[in-house]
Amino acid sequence: MASRRATIAPTSGTIVKSRYMLSVEKSLSKSNSLTNESVAVPPRPSSPKPGSVKPKVGAPPRCSVAPQPPPTLKMSILEPSLLGKSILQSTFSDGCYIRPDFDLSVIKEKTAIQTAEEPERKPENEKRIVEMQTLLLAYITAKMESNTAKLKAEAEARILREMAEEEKLHNEVQEKNRQYLLTEKDRQMNELLDLQTAALIPVAEAGKQFTKEYKSFAAAIDTTRHELPVKNFYIEGDRREFLDKAEASLKECEKVLLECTHGDQQDCSTSLECLRDIKLASKDISQQLSGTFSELQELSSLVCRHTIHIQQASEEEQLGTTRTHELYCPKYRRAPRRTRPRPAGREWRQNQEQCRGRGAQALVRRVEEEEERPLRQAQETVPRGICQSMCPARELQDREAQNRLHRFEMLAGAQRVRRPRADPSRAVKEYSRPAAGKDSTCPADLRPPAVLLQTVCYLIDDIAASRRLQPWTEVYDFVFDRLRSVKQDMIIQRVSGPDCVAILERTVRFLIYASYRLCGEPLRLYDPRINDTHLQESLSWLLDCYTTGGRPHHNQEEFQALSLLYNLGSARVMQHTMELPERLRNSPTVSLAMSVNRAFLERNPVRLLRLAQRLNFLQSCALHRHLGACRRDLLLIYSHGHNSRNCRFPLHKLAQLLALDGPRTAQLCKCHGVEVSQDKQVVFSKTTFTEPEQGRLHCMLYHDIVAEKQRDLTVGMIIHGCV
Repeated sequence: MASRRATIAPTSGTIVKSRYMLSVEKSLSKSNSLTNESVAVPPRPSSPKPGSVKPKVGAPPRCSVAPQPPPTLKMSILEPSLLGKSILQSTFSDGCYIRPDFDLSVIKEKTAIQTAEEPERKPENEKRIVEMQTLLLAYITAKMESNTAKLKAEAEARILREMAEEEKLHNEVQEKNRQYLLTEKDRQMNELLDLQTAALIPVAEAGKQFTKEYKSFAAAIDTTRHELPVKNFYIEGDRREFLDKAEASLKECEKVLLECTHGDQQDCSTSLECLRDIKLASKDISQQLSGTFSELQELSSLVCRHTIHIQQASEEEQLGTTRTHELYCPKYRRAPRRTRPRPAGREWRQNQEQCRGRGAQALVRRVEEEEERPLRQAQETVPRGICQSMCPARELQDREAQNRLHRFEMLAGAQRVRRPRADPSRAVKEYSRPAAGKDSTCPADLRPPAVLLQTVCYLIDDIAASRRLQPWTEVYDFVFDRLRSVKQDMIIQRVSGPDCVAILERTVRFLIYASYRLCGEPLRLYDPRINDTHLQESLSWLLDCYTTGGRPHHNQEEFQALSLLYNLGSARVMQHTMELPERLRNSPTVSLAMSVNRAFLERNPVRLLRLAQRLNFLQSCALHRHLGACRRDLLLIYSHGHNSRNCRFPLHKLAQLLALDGPRTAQLCKCHGVEVSQDKQVVFSKTTFTEPEQGRLHCMLYHDIVAEKQRDLTVGMIIHGCV
């Protein structure tokens, strides 16, 4: 260490202290004596003791040296293992030790200083001194850290208080600014109101006079409002002059009326009764004229249609039965038509002259022969099915191997088997789409018409009408797929005749009943669009069979009416119905369907719902998809016709018109924004009428008019037509 440095004489081998060290020791001894410190200065480390050399007192130091701690204290302070880095930094940063200002001139002197005799050192005292110094330093360090933490916490608390005070002052400034702006706006508003008040005072005085005059005028208008023929009054020229003339005319009228009233009252009453009778008679005549005019229009339309039918019949007689059949039923032409190259120029003119010379009949006969030839060839190539079971054997084996059997086709108790076996008496051929390279005309895979009819009867009696097969959505899915397969076999074989009609009739009834029963089901279980598409195709095919059959059919009236009821408002279906023979058109079933369709076209929902109560169950099923729109139109019409706050309509009367019960009627009114009071009175208003939200109006809840007609009818009776 620097404090223990000494100069060693090279000759005598003795250690001589420098004058610098001597001055330091003197200053330390003086400072220790003056301060009376209780801590003893530890002795210097042991060094060789020269016996002959005595310490020489040197000159006093030229500058004062600050007292330094003993070497043991310095070692304890600078020891990193005892105090750590933080204590060392805090100690020196606090300025506990100051670098002494050394006088180097003393060192340059070559006077040897005799080392003083060192006192005898005791290890116990040194250890005790070191421990006390260490304890003191630790206490000072802990005290400094504690004071630092306290000061830090106080500083943070003071900063938080300052921030809170600043925020409080900021809020106060904002509040005062807001109050100032509000005050300024109030002042401006008051100024504007004062200006408006000053401007409107004359208007208010004029308004009072106008209100008084208008009340008298309104009373007069209300008294004679049923007899006034016009709504608006237009006065030409000077109004004052017109009013004077009107006043003079009114006085004359008053005079005439007084003369009439003072006359014979009996004659007046008789005249009044005559006038009333004339008024009623005129109303009756106007109603009869309107009815006669509508009947005349209908008669004219019937005459036009009859004329068209006569002309069509004459043309069909000229063309012949076969040609007419080909023109009306082009879908039965399967073979391509052979076309001859058309001659051009002079050859075409020569051919035309030859045709005119031979006559039109020969030309028609030739055309018929050319048209019938490919038809006969196509009929010879039509495949005929030979499969006598509901499912072909090859398909049954493939479906068993591929595990594609429906649970309705499995053997009893085989549902839990890994690979169940099929029941040949219950398996039905499933529908498969035509694909490239797939032969769908193999006779072994096609069922003849008799087997197809048997299959349809099995699907209706054992599957659709069964009460143990649930849910009915799965039943519908199975029967719908198998009916598509039946229809596919019929198209490939071009089936026609009584079997085709019987199959299509049952198919149409099943699809109409399914459209009613599954109404409102989720789209993943029942798709109404797909059902409607197949229903329209089957119904169109069936009506074509009725037209081209050439023989009367027992159920033709029923399905003509179902087609009209299912397609209300369709111009195509209405035209087809009007072209029916008079016997069918005037039948009760078709006449009732035409009346319902007419009410629908006239937007007369009250008459439509009244006529709907006369329909049977299957006809109501065909009509049910139009009932929601019909009831909506009724509420809309009544909302405009009875639009008044003081008007009340009985709920039970509205329920009778809608063919619903009271709670369902109130719920329907609520969905459309129509108010129903607590005393069961309906308040109509055209401003509050709204369309119901998507999915809020469930059609199944409003089937009362249809459900009450089913009663004890089973599904089999409905589909087989035993109603």
